[in-house]
Amino acid sequence: MTQNETIRALSRGLCVLQAVQDGNGMSLHEISGATGLAKPTLLRILRTLEAEGYVRRGLTDQHYHANVRSVPTEEEVQRSVLAEVAAPVLDQLCQEVLWPSDLAVYDDGHMWVQETSRRRSPFMMNRAVTRFGIHMLQSGMGRAFLAYCHPDRRDEILRRLAKSNEPHDVLARKTGTVEKMLRDVRSKGYATRVTGYFVTQPNEARVAAIAVPVMADEEVLGSVNLVWIAHAANEEQFVRRYLGRLTEASAEIAKRFIEGRESRPGRA
Repeated sequence: MTQNETIRALSRGLCVLQAVQDGNGMSLHEISGATGLAKPTLLRILRTLEAEGYVRRGLTDQHYHANVRSVPTEEEVQRSVLAEVAAPVLDQLCQEVLWPSDLAVYDDGHMWVQETSRRRSPFMMNRAVTRFGIHMLQSGMGRAFLAYCHPDRRDEILRRLAKSNEPHDVLARKTGTVEKMLRDVRSKGYATRVTGYFVTQPNEARVAAIAVPVMADEEVLGSVNLVWIAHAANEEQFVRRYLGRLTEASAEIAKRFIEGRESRPGRA
């Protein structure tokens, strides 16, 4: 499958699942009308969803019903599609520059890595980044997200962090310091991590990173970074050589995400 075909297949399945959830018991004809999908295609999707436990067919009415516990939220759908479209972009970037990248989204006070090219890189890095929440104010990805998200959402996140008892979140209580830091990020066009910051492994402290937001229609979907071993190059050298390529990768991820979203049946 091509990238667009893969996204379209996922989008169709999710569209059908959403229609079944909204309909609270629908016939094949009704689902076809709601989604615009031909019945042969629709039957294949419904059989797959039924086999995987996402929908069930009523014994009496023979209508399709969603298993409520299995229905993904719109946010979960967005993350899934974002990770899918990002994977080949991060892979290509790693092939070109050798250093690895991570794509992360915000949730529950942290950034969470959805996709990474660390296993593709010849350089040894902590490959367990997908298992742990990354702190907002110490990481490049967290800072990039905060700097470019809507002010209302940023204020909400910072208020939450300011109430946290976690040592990494204490900085959120220093409003002026945080505002200046985020202005600097927007001025430079990228964010960096705190020197010596690590999540779980102390050897991660020898790593440096730059990060930029992934923007779609003025909405911050997440952020993407480029990671290197600090002694291999200083920030100025690394930015001069790779920031442009990282920014291009971010734009390509956003472009593919928008294309995938617009290809969903029922979407304009």
